[in-house]
This record gives sequence, C-alpha cells and structure tokens, in this order.
Amino acid sequence: MPKARTQDTDASTQIHRRVAAQFGAAAEAYTNSLTHSDPSALDRVVELARPKPNDVALDIATGAGHTALSLAPHVASVIAYDLTEPMLAETARNAAARKLSNVTTRQGPAESLPFPDAAFDIVTVRQAPHHFADVRAAVREMSRVARSGGRVVIIDSTAPEDDSLDHQWNHIEKLRDPSHVRNYRPSEWRAFVADAGLNPFFEEFGAASEKGGPMDFAAWIRRINTPPDAASEVERLFHAASSELAQALHIEIVDGALYFRVPQFTIACIKE
Repeated sequence: MPKARTQDTDASTQIHRRVAAQFGAAAEAYTNSLTHSDPSALDRVVELARPKPNDVALDIATGAGHTALSLAPHVASVIAYDLTEPMLAETARNAAARKLSNVTTRQGPAESLPFPDAAFDIVTVRQAPHHFADVRAAVREMSRVARSGGRVVIIDSTAPEDDSLDHQWNHIEKLRDPSHVRNYRPSEWRAFVADAGLNPFFEEFGAASEKGGPMDFAAWIRRINTPPDAASEVERLFHAASSELAQALHIEIVDGALYFRVPQFTIACIKE
C-alpha cells in the first residue's frame, strides 16, 4: 500500500476512535438534547425528504436516533446507522419507547457504507458530518446508496465564508470537542454534492436552535463533557469574541448566562 494511503487510513482510524470514545459516553445526553430533538427542525428534515409509504430510508450518524424516528412513521422502514454502539443502543431504546417496529440499527463509518448501490429512497444526515474523517467520501457513499430519484438531505453546523471567522469558529469547536474535525462552508458543501453527482433542489443558511430559541452555552458544554480547562477557555473566547464573530454566532448574555446560535447549512438533493 502506498505510504500516503496508509497515512490517510491511520488518520481516519484515529478520528473514528475519538468519535467513538467521545459519543459513546454521551449517548443518553443526546436523547435529551433540546437541539437534536427540536421538533420543528425534525419536521423540516421530513418535509425535505419527501417520504412515501413504501420508501426505505437510511439515517447516517443517527446519534440518539431523532431523525430516523421522525422518518419512521412516514416510510416502510428506516436503518439508523452510526459509528458508536452506545448511540445505537440509545436509538433502539428510543424506538421501542415510541413503539416503532420499522427501525433497525447498523454500526459502521459514514465513509464506507455496508449497503448495495441504489438501496434507499431517502438518505439523511443531521448534525454529524463535522465529525467525519473524510466528508467527501461520505457524501459519495450517500449518493451511491441512493436510488435514482432518491432524496439526500444533509444538515450540519457550518462555517462562515470569511477565513478568519472560519478559523475562529472551528478552533472553538475543537476546544469544546476533540472529535470535531471541521465545520465546512456552504461553498464547500456545494462542491461536495456536485462531486457526488447530486442535484440540489433546496439550500438554506440558518442556525440551529433549542425549541426555536437560542442555545444554552452551559448545556452545550455539558452535553459533550468538555474538560473544565477547555470549557473555561471556550467561555473566555465567547466573552472576548469580536463583533463579527459575536454577530455570526448571535452571542448574547442574559442575567450572566451565555446564549448563542450555531450556524447551520441545509442542502437537499435529488439523485438523478
């Protein structure tokens, strides 16, 4: 195997291990996350996926299963797919609690999906690609497993197009969560889906929320178990943010508590 290829494989393995370690310990917290369980955000995914009763769906990096479980009542079956076993166990518990019998779980990385070509009518991924070892490969895999006419819906935290703001925001994210790889710019996402042969029919630059409102900084830190020293540094960077960064993150202080909004990009595509 060429040396460069070996290095790429080693780097991907290290990223996968960090993600598994970080999220395995936080699985239950993601069931209760107000951001990941936001009903209006989940309704938007379902709307963009355009589900039909006979559709077969795949939700990649499902986490606690919020997106998969939202799709389940509208389709024939859903596979909830994730790198971490504790997250899949959480998804299975959540599906059972809702008495959803058409949800199954499968473990593996997003960059190498263990499914045949053209296997799914719907492929979704939400709030996860910033952890992928190779996002371009993952999007190609999403396209590969989608049927002709299938819908691929991608929603993730994003970075501003401005170089400085991009660097500052990704630095903050990495401090909070060492398994973070990169928030990609909208222009990068457009390039990824074009490279994968997907045809966008909808895109939106917005912000993640908690039940329609701003995100609680303390809950954001607590959810991923950020070490105290890193949490203090992230909080310092929020308080010291330039006016441009504060505007990009919608940072506000209310009664001494920090609130903000994570920039988010949505792109929904058709597999032609």
